[in-house]
Amino acid sequence: MARLCFDKKAGRMAFIAHGSDLLAAAAAHPKITTAQLQQALDVVANVLAQQKKPFLDDEEERLAMIVLRVSQNPNHATGSISRFFNETDIIRWTDYTEHPHNNEAYYRVSSWKRLMMTLYFMAPSMQPTLLPLVTKYFQKMGYLD
Repeated sequence: MARLCFDKKAGRMAFIAHGSDLLAAAAAHPKITTAQLQQALDVVANVLAQQKKPFLDDEEERLAMIVLRVSQNPNHATGSISRFFNETDIIRWTDYTEHPHNNEAYYRVSSWKRLMMTLYFMAPSMQPTLLPLVTKYFQKMGYLD
């Protein structure tokens, strides 16, 4: 269960969880603009880029809900979801490759994998885009040949 009060150790994480819930709800609104939907995707990428500790309360799943709601909104730009996945994947792997012994880089790429796996199961229409990206994670981490 998500933390409902501010905690010096988990305060930022609780903000990410509840902020994600709010942004997912906003992304589902029929009056949200294409530009605002893109900003919602940018928020997800930025949260992952700034992650310094492992998430504690299913923040990855909650961030994934933003992407899901953007994808379900008829106002989202064609190709924006695929572009989001491809661009974010490149950024996450570049970060990890450049900092292979940095725990923060590992947390970011691991959270990215978890976000993608969540969407793989929640949004079957995204599976063709996500399967190669998730498979790449398992290959690069040595789980697959």
